[in-house]
This record gives sequence, structure tokens and C-alpha cells, in this order.
Amino acid sequence: MVSLKLGRLFLILLLCMIVVTKIEKGMPRKKQEWILPASKLTENVDYTKKEFIAKIISDRYTENRPVKYFLKGPGADQMPYNLFVVNPKTGFVRITDILDREHIAEYNLKGVAKYTDGTYAEDEVPLRIHVEDQNDNQPTFKFFSGSVAESSKTGTPVMQISADDADEQGTVNSKIAYSIVKQTPEGHGPMFSIDRNTGKIYVKQHTLDREIDDAYTLVVQGVDMDGAAHGYTGTGTVQIQVLDINDNVPTLEKDEYAATIEEGVAGVVVMKIKALDKDLENTDNWLAHFKITKGNEEKIFNIETDPKTNEGILKLIKPVDYEKVKLLNLDVAVSNAAPFVSGPGDLGGTGPGLGEEIKHGKQSGETSFPIKITVNKLSKGLVFSEPVLPVSVDPEKTQFPKIIRSFPAVDHNTGKVAENVRSAQLLCQHSHQ
Repeated sequence: MVSLKLGRLFLILLLCMIVVTKIEKGMPRKKQEWILPASKLTENVDYTKKEFIAKIISDRYTENRPVKYFLKGPGADQMPYNLFVVNPKTGFVRITDILDREHIAEYNLKGVAKYTDGTYAEDEVPLRIHVEDQNDNQPTFKFFSGSVAESSKTGTPVMQISADDADEQGTVNSKIAYSIVKQTPEGHGPMFSIDRNTGKIYVKQHTLDREIDDAYTLVVQGVDMDGAAHGYTGTGTVQIQVLDINDNVPTLEKDEYAATIEEGVAGVVVMKIKALDKDLENTDNWLAHFKITKGNEEKIFNIETDPKTNEGILKLIKPVDYEKVKLLNLDVAVSNAAPFVSGPGDLGGTGPGLGEEIKHGKQSGETSFPIKITVNKLSKGLVFSEPVLPVSVDPEKTQFPKIIRSFPAVDHNTGKVAENVRSAQLLCQHSHQ
């Protein structure tokens, strides 16, 4: 029994000697953890009074071979210098200032352990310090501008806005809740809505009308912490232009027109017809298009638009014979160069954001009106009633000078004596040879 116990003791001692021998010969340690990093520090917190925020520990020092500790990297021996310092004897790492995550969010240092002769006691080991965020920044907006067509249906996307927040993205500190706090002009209520989470702006009322208000200014608000009462608030300005569509039918100054032309005349302007339109001037939505729809089968007239004045210019291009035509009745239609678009959008659906209801005028966008044109007979001049006059006068018995006969001028067109003209009188005077 005694010999068995001694045998076991000898085996244990032998194993211990083998392990010690391998260590003395430089066999690497199974697990080398000589650094205890302070992985997270919160910004705006004062850690400068703490004895240490991390420890560098190496077990490779002896009384004969002491170890000194150093720090390397940005925040230590690089900019910003000496923000982190280490006690060369104890390995205690301290911080000398308050951290700002928005300035530097993470520090990647290296811990160094050296013997006094300058040789490394350990390999350099990373010391990573992550700066935790605090909600210390308010949302900020730049100026946004966008546009949307008038009469767009409710829910039509207008634009996307966003606020910037310097706090850490993906955290509640930078999660912004959006809202609209003011609209100018106020009109008949809010015309736009905004998605609380995304900042997307949509049409709220389908009654946007450029002819009433052609632009809106919104004051938008963003609150971080997902809109919490203690969150920071920022505001911004959004300009929205209301774009014109051809939703107004052109109108005229009169319901009907009348003119007079002379027979046998051509190449003259008969009249100018002014078109009135509430749509945006100098665009195809405003520009009038005239056409003769009835009464011009012989192509006697044509009509064209003056793009500067938006007038229809009616011209006589063929001469008219009074004996054949004494009165002409034309029908003229006026529309716009651009196709007519019906009104508010969410009452139907023929196009993106547009419905079937008609805002002004006819659904076709065309207005018709009559023109009466009277033909004046061409005057063929004056003639005398008796071109040949027999004369029977005895010069010996007649006292001269003497009126022999009057010649009244007759209007050839009417056959009546012309008025407001001088008649010719034949004077006869005897001359004694």
C-alpha cells in the first residue's frame, strides 16, 4: 500500500516538472488576455475624476525584469493628444477630458507592455473604446421646394423631406417625428399632410386650384426621440408650387359677333376676337385655338391665333358676290392648344390624379359662338339720266346765257337720283362771229 502511494506521488511530481520545463522553454500561454478594455464610455459624462477607466495587465513581469506600460494611437500619442493616458507602472488608463460622440465616435488604441530595456513583454493588443450617444443634438432642416399639379387627387405624393440629426443613427436619439405646424396661405384648411415617420408630403385636399393660390409655404417640425415630450425640436420651411393644368375653358368678351364685308374684296381682316382664359398665360393651357365649324364650306374665310394677344384673327380670303350671297352665318369654336382636363381628381379617374367632374365649361373644353357677316353691294358709280340730249334753240330769238337742260345723277345700284351730289347744268351762250 505504501509503495503504491509513493508511485502516484512520483507521477504527479513528474507531470509538474514537465509543465514547468515547457513554460521555461517559452511555450506560449494557452490564453493570453493581458488587457481589460473599457469598451463603452458615454459622451458628456465626466470620467476625469475616476482612478481608471481600463487596466493594462501583463503577467510577464518579475522583480528583476519590471514592465512599463504605454498607449499608442489617436487620443494617446496622436491627435487628440493625451486624451487617454496610462500609468506606466500600474497600467491604469485614465481619461483627461469629456467625450463628444459627434466629434469622434470610437477610439482604437493599442496597449503596449515593454521591459525596461525596450523589448516587448507582450504583443500590442487593441484597446477599443466606443463612445455611447446621448441625445444632445436637435434636428435641423434645409430649405425644401417641390411642386404638384392642381386638382391632384387626395394622397398624391408631393415630395420627400428629411431633417438631419447629428446623434447616432439607428437609435431613438435620431428618430424624428414629422408634422406640419403652419400653412401659408391658410385657405380653407390644410391642403397637405405629412407622414410622421418618413417625412413624405402628400396632397390632403383635392381642391388645389392654381387660379386661387399658385404656391404654398409650409412650416414643418421634427422632434427627435420619436416625438417624445422631452425630445429636441427643429423646424424648417417647405415651398410647394401648384402647377397649372388646362382646367379652364377659354371664354370670349361677347356671346355673338357681327361684321360687314364689301363684295369683290379679298385679303382683308374682318375682325379680331379676344379669348380670355384663367390658365397660366403664355402656355398651351392658355393659348386659344380657333376654328370655323360651320358656314365656311366655300373656304371664303380663315381664322388664326395671334399668340401674343390670344386673339382670333378672322380674314376674308375670297371675294364675295352680292348677287349670290348677302348674309353669311359662321359658327366658330375656340379651345386651347393643350387638351382640356376635367376637375377635382378623386371623383373619378381618367388620369393620374384627375377625375371626370368638369370645373368650368363643357367637358370638351370647347366653346362655340356665332358670327353674322353682312355683304355690302359694291357701288358701280353715278350715271346721268339722259346721256343724249337733242337741242332745238333758235339763237336769234334766244337770250344768252340760258339753261337749256339739267342732268340729275342717278345711283346705278338703286336707280334713284343720287343725294348729296352736284348736278350738271348745260349753259348755252350765243357767240356772234
